[in-house]
Amino acid sequence: MSMRRTGIRLGLTLAVCAALAACATQPQKPTFAPAVITPIPVVPAPPVATAPSTTKSSSDQPWAGIVASDVMQDCANSPLIRANAAMYTRSPARFEQLLKQSLPLIIYVHEQLQQAGIPGEFSMLPMLESSYNPAEPSRHGDPAGMWQMMPRTAHLHGVKVNRHYDGRLDPVASTKAAIKMLKSLQRRFGDWRLVDMAYNAGPYAIMGALRDRPDATDKPIPDLPVSHATRTHLARLMALSCIIRQPRRFHVELPKPTAGDELAAVTVPAGTRLKAAAGMAEISEAKLRKLNPGYRGTRVPDDSPRTLLLPTGAAESLTTALVVDSSESVAQVNTPEANSGPSNNLPLPAEPTPPAQTDGSASAAPRARHHRVRDGETLWSIAHRYHVSVRDLKRWNDLRDSDIHPGEELRVRG
Repeated sequence: MSMRRTGIRLGLTLAVCAALAACATQPQKPTFAPAVITPIPVVPAPPVATAPSTTKSSSDQPWAGIVASDVMQDCANSPLIRANAAMYTRSPARFEQLLKQSLPLIIYVHEQLQQAGIPGEFSMLPMLESSYNPAEPSRHGDPAGMWQMMPRTAHLHGVKVNRHYDGRLDPVASTKAAIKMLKSLQRRFGDWRLVDMAYNAGPYAIMGALRDRPDATDKPIPDLPVSHATRTHLARLMALSCIIRQPRRFHVELPKPTAGDELAAVTVPAGTRLKAAAGMAEISEAKLRKLNPGYRGTRVPDDSPRTLLLPTGAAESLTTALVVDSSESVAQVNTPEANSGPSNNLPLPAEPTPPAQTDGSASAAPRARHHRVRDGETLWSIAHRYHVSVRDLKRWNDLRDSDIHPGEELRVRG
């Protein structure tokens, strides 16, 4: 989830898309409880081929749904927010074009965030991070995907990354992981503005900044001792939210969704050829791959989530074709409720316990009782390596905070 390359990436986008390519900012207001939103109706898997669902949901009016769940509404109170909003809309037509081409994913992400109780502003976070490009590439060790997740962050949140599949590039898997992360940060900080800052800079950086200046949250952009990039990250997210909330003020017309803009996820059998799936879904293979760039080969690997994100009509066609081919339902259309998953609502401890490894590369923890800290290691990474909690590491080593230094020897067993 490390977002330190956001400024560089959005600078490149700015060169391509004029005023749009700067990083967006996150809005935050003193009220932290999100507004109550009408749940999205379930789209059931059809037993036979049917026309695309015409049931109205929040995707018919995604912008109204986003605004209704906003919690940070300081558009007029920060020069930094106003300046970034003006920058994004220097060319209203180009901004509208970017929203239009991103609309299916905006609708999908908003539905997932809504189900998880996350404010509408965060529907614009992938716009800030990657201009909503799920295939946003990375060099080795860099963040990737529309949520711009680092490899280690992805691993800690159960996102698979291997030679055949990169879950950071999968809109379904990466959105689930981002929701878990955002909810965990909200439990830690209780302030959605700080959640955005922590998403960009990391939670420990924000915890340290709050220790230095605990009364710095009374301004629209908290006056914390953080980097300019982190402060700008929040300002730009809030600026994007202001534009969505007050489009006329910025001479912008928000695009209206069409019938093909709503997406649904379909679970397919392991080994399914992407070309064959596209044929059964009655869409081009190029379109299927554009929505599902996490699959790197020609098939859906056995060790992947095996979900394909498709326009609702195509999802129904694929489901029906798979049912007919197998004489039983081997594919299930996942609605927003199913995609958000019950795991998103599980409470996490205040000091998170590193999850067990999920890629099968090392299922057993090292048996050593002591560990010498190497350059670049953190308490979190050491705890994850030995399958223990950060809290236990602090207790065993009489640590008051998470500061450790290369060469220091730590107990890793009780």
